[in-house]
Amino acid sequence: MLNILTVTVKELLLLKRDKAGLLVLFIMPALLVMVITLVQENVMELTGQKKTKMLLLDLDTGSLGSLLHKQLELGHIEIIVWDGQRKSSDLQAAITRGDYQAGLIIPAGSYEQFQRAAVLFPNQQTVDDEILAAQVPVQLYFDPGIMPGLRSGLTAQVQVSLQTIGMGAKIENLGKELSGRFAALEVLTQFSTPPLTELTARLKEPLLSLESQPDDSGKTGNRSYSPVQQNVPAWALFGMFFTAIPIAGGILQERKSGIWIRLTSLPVSHLTFFSGKVLAYICVCFCQFLLIGLIGSYMFPYLALPAFTLSQNIGAVLLVILFSSLAACGLGIFLGMACNTYEQASTLGSTLVVAAAAIGGVMVPVYAMPHIMQRLSVVSPLNWGLTAFQDLLVRGLSFPAIWADLGKLALFFLLTILLSWKLTRARL
Repeated sequence: MLNILTVTVKELLLLKRDKAGLLVLFIMPALLVMVITLVQENVMELTGQKKTKMLLLDLDTGSLGSLLHKQLELGHIEIIVWDGQRKSSDLQAAITRGDYQAGLIIPAGSYEQFQRAAVLFPNQQTVDDEILAAQVPVQLYFDPGIMPGLRSGLTAQVQVSLQTIGMGAKIENLGKELSGRFAALEVLTQFSTPPLTELTARLKEPLLSLESQPDDSGKTGNRSYSPVQQNVPAWALFGMFFTAIPIAGGILQERKSGIWIRLTSLPVSHLTFFSGKVLAYICVCFCQFLLIGLIGSYMFPYLALPAFTLSQNIGAVLLVILFSSLAACGLGIFLGMACNTYEQASTLGSTLVVAAAAIGGVMVPVYAMPHIMQRLSVVSPLNWGLTAFQDLLVRGLSFPAIWADLGKLALFFLLTILLSWKLTRARL
């Protein structure tokens, strides 16, 4: 045990002198997690997954503006109401500048026109006027720079809101019309006014509803996607696997300088040297995750992002960090024994880590990849670690759900250590 601790201290001292290596291991994933999370948060807003800001300029004095305001806020739209002192040109200028994604203008006289259009049985003298008033011209403007998908989604929401308001007005007028006609016919028994009022209210009620089903934990409603909960463990994992490069570099430097031969001549097994290096870089990996987690928890709220939170099963999270660290250390030791120069190790190591991150779902979610890429993702160690993190932090699952992924990471570590030991024996 003392020999392992000695090797561990030696590795930490060597890493302390490598300023460039420390920057790669800590600063690079910290910058990546902030940049990528900010970009994804903005993409969610542009694609309608978050509330979109929409201006509402009501130039009319009726209640159509308030009805439309209430209806639109039921969806993913944040309404910003401008007072009637503004002009249509002001709203168009604000939308064109990109200050807001969309804007609605309710022209003067719209509510009066809306009331006339909602009459179901107009008098014969006003038929022509009602035909002309069938469409109330609510004006919708879009920022020229928004994506077509967001434009279509906002247009659909506005159209549905207008149709809902129009249908409600027609049902209300239908109840009033039937009440008047039944009163004129003196039908007071079965079709009196209270039953008609109840009938009108029931016609406005939806027949179908959507209920959020409880998840496995018993909580109602599905967990919403959060780029913070996704990206913090993903890019921490990416940085942890980059420790393979300094591990391989240290081994190659020892081999090149002859230190490795002198170390192996001591009455200490090769596995002892490997264990010391693994222990040292496990500490580094835990520090990496701690740094990224602190950034997500305390810095992200200042960037208008949700704070990163750990699940209640912190012990399972620590196990995922441990097994992911072991897999990263195993890869680094294997590269150090398999390559002959630092250039080979750094090039091959960075290529393997980036490729494993790409197909493992760190950069792009696995479900968004082509089918062949989804099948390839199961061979990536980063995918195993990321899936375990997602099961705990995003899906809210418990420890049994991550057993398989932990087992894969452990087997990867054992396989790389075994191959490294074989290569070491072959070089003697």
